[in-house]
Amino acid sequence: MALDPSELAKLLKLRAVGWSQQEIADAIGTSQQVVAYHLKKLKEESLKRDPEEVFGAAILGGLAVGAGIGAAAMMLTSMLKK
Repeated sequence: MALDPSELAKLLKLRAVGWSQQEIADAIGTSQQVVAYHLKKLKEESLKRDPEEVFGAAILGGLAVGAGIGAAAMMLTSMLKK
């Protein structure tokens, strides 16, 4: 199951303040396995790119309302890192 940008942002925020995978799953209405999968994918991506860039893009994407805003947020984060 894919998470939308706001769910992904909420997942990261809750994990950052110490919530368990199951608590996060309950809060966003999904399974613990989905939470674990997304955390694993974020970790893998952060090993390829700058972790701050990955985190920033995920959080900024969570603020996005439109479909193209998440991509624009990722580009902005990338440009700010340069």
